[in-house]
Amino acid sequence: MAGLERIAGPSTWVALVALVLSAIALALFFGGAGALWGPVNDAFIVVAVLALIPAVLAVDRLAAGHGAPWTRIVTVAAILGMLLMAGGQTLLILGRLSLDGSYLTGGVGVIPFIAWIVLVAVLSLASGVLPRPVGWLAAASVVAIVVLSVVAAVTSGPLLWVAAITLVAVLCAWLATLANALTAPAATSPAAA
Repeated sequence: MAGLERIAGPSTWVALVALVLSAIALALFFGGAGALWGPVNDAFIVVAVLALIPAVLAVDRLAAGHGAPWTRIVTVAAILGMLLMAGGQTLLILGRLSLDGSYLTGGVGVIPFIAWIVLVAVLSLASGVLPRPVGWLAAASVVAIVVLSVVAAVTSGPLLWVAAITLVAVLCAWLATLANALTAPAATSPAAA
């Protein structure tokens, strides 16, 4: 587990960078820069999702001593969902899954991941497993996801772009605070685990 503790913070930074690059590729794709940017976006999604797995496991380990047995259920579900998302996007890139199929794998896979974000908020704000800013930004990320979903259901205009950019910014702030928290000596010391 020591290896996991060493890579959880840095891998979260990798996920943050991949998220930003994915968002840029998606904007280029929808902005008409060419079809190449669609698979580039998909590839960065795969990187981001897989890079977050050590963070999910590290949070599970940190929460183990805080009387939260339900954390393990959410952790396992989140990892399975993340693997489903990564697998679906990989199959889409390889031409083995349709775009509609990737919407299904991504949609089903993201639900337990969102539940994990909620878990991080609860563990941070109620149990002190992680610093409070991690919890507040996790909660803000969930709100931003809901807002983007509602906006996307009603419009595809400029408001959707604003909601999407806001979501990416909030997720980046959350991932940065999470990465810092997982990198901090208190998060990786045996006493904290």
